Amino acid sequence: MFSQSITSVAKNGIGKMKYSTTPTKIKTGILLMNMGGPRTLDEVNSFLRNLFWDRDIMQLPAQKFLGKLIADRRTKSIQDQYAQIGGGSEIEKWTKLQGEKMVELLDVKSKETGPHKYYIGFRYNEPMTKTALEEMMRDGITNAVAFSQYFQYSCTTSGSNLNDLYKHQKIIDPNQSIKWSFIDRWGTHPLLVKVFADNIQKALEKVDPEHKDTAPILFSAHSLPLKVVFRGDPYTNEVAATVGYVVSELRRRGVKNPYRLVWQSKVGPLEWMGPSTEHVLKTINKNTPTPSVVLVPIAFTSDHIETLYELGIEYKNLAQESGITNYVIAEPPNDNPSFIECMADLVINKLDSKKPTYLNNNQVYMRCPGCEFDHCKTTKDWIRSF
Repeated sequence: MFSQSITSVAKNGIGKMKYSTTPTKIKTGILLMNMGGPRTLDEVNSFLRNLFWDRDIMQLPAQKFLGKLIADRRTKSIQDQYAQIGGGSEIEKWTKLQGEKMVELLDVKSKETGPHKYYIGFRYNEPMTKTALEEMMRDGITNAVAFSQYFQYSCTTSGSNLNDLYKHQKIIDPNQSIKWSFIDRWGTHPLLVKVFADNIQKALEKVDPEHKDTAPILFSAHSLPLKVVFRGDPYTNEVAATVGYVVSELRRRGVKNPYRLVWQSKVGPLEWMGPSTEHVLKTINKNTPTPSVVLVPIAFTSDHIETLYELGIEYKNLAQESGITNYVIAEPPNDNPSFIECMADLVINKLDSKKPTYLNNNQVYMRCPGCEFDHCKTTKDWIRSF
């Protein structure tokens, strides 16, 4: 960003304008934190290695060795999946677009905290948290918002991003020149609820008129191993809360379709939260015969492999094999204007500590009742210090 100073000089009786530009200091940085996704097929292996080396995701003996082994074994199949959706993840594209539009809105609606700049801090591929922090330090940022791009908090997602942020900031910014505030969950924000309700109604318009009012709505979210749920991770409860708010809004609008919350993306031999999206699609016609189903990716900010491949290709084929001839997927938020407004509103409310907001609920300070990880306590203590 630049501010422009203009001076006028006279020469030969003709007024000329001379321009000089000086950088405008960024007043607020917003770090958009997410898992990320391989941008090319060549990045798949490194992405998977970083994922399986993360002890917030799983704990393995000889983690570096076994994590690499699992990643190497899965690389080819995951590359095949990405090849079917264009050769790479779309998450960086959407995050940049969301960040750009959010900052544009913030600079208009919250001039006192601007200029604003967004940064991307992915967990498992570039641009990573470390890269973002280094850029923030070069920009002289002193006020920043760590903004989790997961609506619902899990230690395996938002928690892992926050642990990663703490680990790198204590090295890159040991004097804590950056003052941080945190948006760690936002699954019941009214504008987010509106976006989902709007997109579901648009999806229902694609259902055969005969079944428009009776087609089941399946809210699908990434599952978790039950051992993570049982130690007190709040994710499943928070996803259910989002579904509850969205359904209430739909009911207010007169939408009466039945619905269920289902869980996708299980990997490995452990027991995971269910029922699985796959199982429900296989069996729904045995119990509640229906030719039409609407799938809603209720925990994703944008299109990526879980929506484009898993829901869009793999589960679509499964649904058709199960007798579901009218399979419709509601769009995730992507760059929906109401979603961008939601993001901006969250940042504005977080920067104004005097404003009452449901963000000020102290949830970010609480560890899972069964947490056994010292690094989680260290991160929570750091967050509490601001």
